Amino acid sequence: MITLRNLRYLVATANHQSVTLAAGALNISQPAISAAIAQLEDHFAQQIFVRHKGRGVTPTRFGQELVTQARHLLNQAAELGGLGRGAGHLAGELTLGCFAELTPLYVPALTKAFEALYPQIGIQVREADFSELPQLLELGVVDMIIDYDVGLPEQVEKQVLTSLPPRLLLPADHPLASRAAVALKDLTDEPLILTADAQSRRHLLEIFRRHGLQPTLTRPAGSLETLRSMVANGYGVSILHTSPASNVSYDGLPLALRPLLDSAISLEILLVRHLRYPLSRAAEAFSAFTVEWFGQHQQEMPPDGAV
Repeated sequence: MITLRNLRYLVATANHQSVTLAAGALNISQPAISAAIAQLEDHFAQQIFVRHKGRGVTPTRFGQELVTQARHLLNQAAELGGLGRGAGHLAGELTLGCFAELTPLYVPALTKAFEALYPQIGIQVREADFSELPQLLELGVVDMIIDYDVGLPEQVEKQVLTSLPPRLLLPADHPLASRAAVALKDLTDEPLILTADAQSRRHLLEIFRRHGLQPTLTRPAGSLETLRSMVANGYGVSILHTSPASNVSYDGLPLALRPLLDSAISLEILLVRHLRYPLSRAAEAFSAFTVEWFGQHQQEMPPDGAV
């Protein structure tokens, strides 16, 4: 049987990737969620989720298509209920995907401001890396993504939110830290620490290639905080487009951030939606709000000596 309640339980399970977490979020029993999913699987004679013992659930290909359509239907139902009540009474849910390193920098403040204007719109946030985000967009798992202009699929609409130049991260006591800015050519003999993400590595190596330079690579870091700690502990230097507003690493060692003199390669941060999936009124409102919010909150370069 297909009911709006069953579809709501279905979407919640997909959002949380867990029946237990979905039940907690909806304040209902776990068996009620399981029963709703079982009814949908019986109706379609298809498996909707793959169950992983101790690791939640993931949708099958059919399940993902069903979740995408269910999201649209639930949003349409919410919009129908709000007809004639004005833009301030918009209701529904949307799912925002965001590159993991950008999420803490922008998303909490952005969504908090949006929810103050539209309290009836619920926002789910999916953090992912360069390789996963485009897949989430292609499959309709997310309504839109905030990401760098790197490795995006075709048939998307892009809106530029801001642009960030590359900057050099190094230990606070490194000789180059005494300079106001550093030339890229001065880094070729310095061990360069990059993240393990292939798209990120490709972009940063391209910065050197365009200047006819070949960096000396050291072992990669699995996360931004690990990279910052490796730099602080003297394993090498790195190039970042974003960094926390802190001049110490996770383990408490001092860091410095300096502009690069001769690198004009900046990365644009985009709001991206797939043209295959129409936006709900709630998602359209969030899209317009996001562009306006970024226009009012452009990230500035921290002062010299700070990160």
